[in-house]
Amino acid sequence: MADGAGSSAFGWDVRGRVSCGVALTAGKLSRLLRAGSGDVIGGTIGLKLDPALLEKLGAGREVCLVSGTNGKTTTTRFLADALRTRQAHDLITSQGGANLPSGLVVALAAGRAGAPAVLEVDEAYLGIALLALAPKVVVLLNLSRDQLDRTSEVRMLASRWREVLKSSPSPVVIANADDPLVAWAAMGVPGVVWVAGGQGWHVDAVACPCCGEPLSFTIGGWSCSCGFARPSVQAWLEGSELHMADGRRWEFHLRLPGDFNRANAAMAAVAAQAMGVDINDALARMEKVESVSGRYALRPVAEASQPGHIQACARFILAKNPAGWAEAFGILFPRPAPAVVAVNARVADGRDPSWLWDVAFERLRGRLVVATGERCYDLSVRLAYAQVEHITLQSGLEALLAASERASSMSLRAFDVVANYTAFQHLQRALPAAIRCGCQQGGDLGCGDLVTQPTHPTPTDATPTGAAPVTDAAPVTDATPTGAALRKEARTIPARHPSRSEVCIANIFPDLLGTYGDGGNAVVLARRLEWRGIPAQVVQVQAGTPVPEHADLYCLGGGEDAPQARAAELLRLSGSLAKAVDSGAVLLAVCAGFQIAGEEFSGPSGSRLAGLGIIPAVSVRAKGRRAVGEVTSRPVRGSGSLGLAGELLTGFENHAGITTLSPVVSPLGKVLKGVGNGTAGGGEGALHGRVVGTYMHGPVLARNPKLADWLLEMALGPLPPVDLNLSGDTEVAVSRLRAERL
Repeated sequence: MADGAGSSAFGWDVRGRVSCGVALTAGKLSRLLRAGSGDVIGGTIGLKLDPALLEKLGAGREVCLVSGTNGKTTTTRFLADALRTRQAHDLITSQGGANLPSGLVVALAAGRAGAPAVLEVDEAYLGIALLALAPKVVVLLNLSRDQLDRTSEVRMLASRWREVLKSSPSPVVIANADDPLVAWAAMGVPGVVWVAGGQGWHVDAVACPCCGEPLSFTIGGWSCSCGFARPSVQAWLEGSELHMADGRRWEFHLRLPGDFNRANAAMAAVAAQAMGVDINDALARMEKVESVSGRYALRPVAEASQPGHIQACARFILAKNPAGWAEAFGILFPRPAPAVVAVNARVADGRDPSWLWDVAFERLRGRLVVATGERCYDLSVRLAYAQVEHITLQSGLEALLAASERASSMSLRAFDVVANYTAFQHLQRALPAAIRCGCQQGGDLGCGDLVTQPTHPTPTDATPTGAAPVTDAAPVTDATPTGAALRKEARTIPARHPSRSEVCIANIFPDLLGTYGDGGNAVVLARRLEWRGIPAQVVQVQAGTPVPEHADLYCLGGGEDAPQARAAELLRLSGSLAKAVDSGAVLLAVCAGFQIAGEEFSGPSGSRLAGLGIIPAVSVRAKGRRAVGEVTSRPVRGSGSLGLAGELLTGFENHAGITTLSPVVSPLGKVLKGVGNGTAGGGEGALHGRVVGTYMHGPVLARNPKLADWLLEMALGPLPPVDLNLSGDTEVAVSRLRAERL
């Protein structure tokens, strides 16, 4: 036990004193046995012995909490370094991302009683930490989708933040004004200091949390027709300058790259001021930070045959969710520098890798990507459909060596490694300790002098030469998978609209129904037509824009309760989707989309809402736990499913619905593993004419290409086989992925 932590903290409270000691001892044993960091097991045992231990450890000390989906660890590091200008030795802070209550217990128990603390808190546990620790300052960074198999959907999380902030003691809240969900959670709380650091990712906040209408985003902020709008800010960034509403401003230059890290620093600087530290001093300390828990650190990669010969250095970047990956791609070394991309799907990462299809991997074209990690085949399938040159290696060390050799062969001295949480940790353990980069330029260039700039032209993020632009109902962003198909000589195929020269695939309301990667289904359909020499067009139909009636195939995806209700309302009012299906179009409806296509489903707060009536089915909310995990089914024979005879269908389900089909509707498959529709018959999904409903994410068509081809043939008639010269890598990756899942 740390000096003074026991008797000074608890006095006569023997239970708390003993629980604290046991927590620290268990953590030490875990580290000695190399079973882990000890932060989780030690704190878990301590809280079992004394459920009030966190509250007792927080008593009598000044606490600052930092929470959000992305940037918690970096902002906490920035703020802790800033506070050390006044508290040099005994400041307590989180270590290694241990941000659950168990980790907070260990951090506080190991420090001096009464010492101030800066702690990062998992966004799902902010309420517990707020009530237990009564912090002086709370920093709210952002909210976006992350680990949806174990945490709440984003809007539910924002609602919980809103309620707990209203009921907790009144801390000073430093909130990101550029995130509508954070703003909604913090509005109405006294003492809010609004900071505008910029926000590149708006995909999870397109609908107003107040009324459900689409938000309007402009360069200067965001607003809704209901009056909900970005609040007036007290601090904001302009390039490398932090401005305050009172006219003060400071220029600063970080060694950590990216606009997002500048935003983290701005939030930390304002929080430091609230904790009594001069902003100028705070920023000066932040400028000295070179890496955070291994992020952005350079590690040498030695040649396999010559262990002492360093070929190139690997720079490590952590990216845990679509918002984080979008930021990571913006700071990669210039093309043609190779990159290692590593993905796991453990509990800490989120077990469902469907989010890969919400990441614009198309931005990696023009460089070799080495796919690795425990879910390297999921990643390989995504890269193949994105037309990214890549190789797949299960061994992390082999992946690092392969990228190093490629960089060395191109006279490049460094390459990037982008990985999610546990994959990042695994790859770091595979290499020696970090080295100083020697880069004197700092800022966004960080370590850029290690990369020899190419002398020949390189591809851009734009559509490759000869590719057909995608027609969209709204601008395509880096977060929007396009599925653009290369123009080739079209073959004669039956079509609903023979006058049109290309097949039209409509992805309906990806802004409302795009939570689980289901937008990838449209990408898969377009690419599989391209491989047959058939031009295809993907139309991204944003909420509030007319739904075309002329498309050949339509895709509906999964989403949260409020956006699902709004999507159903818009589609009922329009009637276009129902008309298109009546006239022979094919519809793939997944999860929330499956329920919307039915006659009735459960809306927010258990209300009953009307569906589109396209599928004779009724969905209700299940009691108890959600159905979360892998699902496998065998297609039901008959009713047109003979094209899938002998096939097994796989996916990842994440829903709380029970869907009962009318006797005239056949389930898509019979569940072999998982829950499916949740009814006594053990069915999964629905097959009704040219309409397919399912609860399978993955996305389902990426995992099940025969199902994709079957849908295409329902829409277009018999198709020629795919060109294996174009699709071979994808077919191999899918077969390996399916072998793993089955």
